[in-house]
Amino acid sequence: MGFLILTVVVVLLLVKLSHWQWTRGAQKAQHLARFDANQTPQSLTGSVQKGQYLVIDGQFRPEFAVWLDNQIHQGRVGYRLFLPFIPSQQPSQWWLVELGWMAAPALRALPDVPTLASRYQLFGFADTPSKRVVLKQQTETQTWPVRVQRIDLPTLQARLPALEVQWLIRAEKLVDVAAPSRDALAQAGVRPVWQPVVMPPTKHYGYALQWALMALAVGIGAGIWWHKTQRKECE
Repeated sequence: MGFLILTVVVVLLLVKLSHWQWTRGAQKAQHLARFDANQTPQSLTGSVQKGQYLVIDGQFRPEFAVWLDNQIHQGRVGYRLFLPFIPSQQPSQWWLVELGWMAAPALRALPDVPTLASRYQLFGFADTPSKRVVLKQQTETQTWPVRVQRIDLPTLQARLPALEVQWLIRAEKLVDVAAPSRDALAQAGVRPVWQPVVMPPTKHYGYALQWALMALAVGIGAGIWWHKTQRKECE
């Protein structure tokens, strides 16, 4: 009897895990659908919403570079580079922009900050900083550039009062106004790596199927064992 109770508990747990993964997949599919439907660049007029595709004209402040530590891309260790961006239409409000990934030099040194001194047209998505688990205490320095374990906008705003504290921008494309035919990000040696979802819906659906098949296998195995036990008791 105890074995049957344990089997029922295990099957219910596996079914619950399958349902949870399927639900997560459906949620991410809806998120991607909204993301794909919002591909028309908009200016900074009006309120900004998460996932909004923005196009902003302005300039960077490379001297205030922020390097996000411990970023792995295609098996290589590196950093994600964030720079403040000053919109031409709203120079009193700075935006922190994730430009992309750069490989880490030897001996854990910081890469050289790209100059990016021209005027640019920035295309990117409004987003909030990712919630990262920090395994060690973040050490604050008074010099720039800074190396951080996570992006904390209020902390950065304490040092850069003009910085927007609610949103940052994930750069998708950067156009040098003086040379619009060039890929400014590639020229700077930065590779955009941000994705709207880390794990695609298909993976969640795959995991859901695995949990469901495991539940089925456990249920069938328990049924076979029960049938054999009953036959032996009748003999």
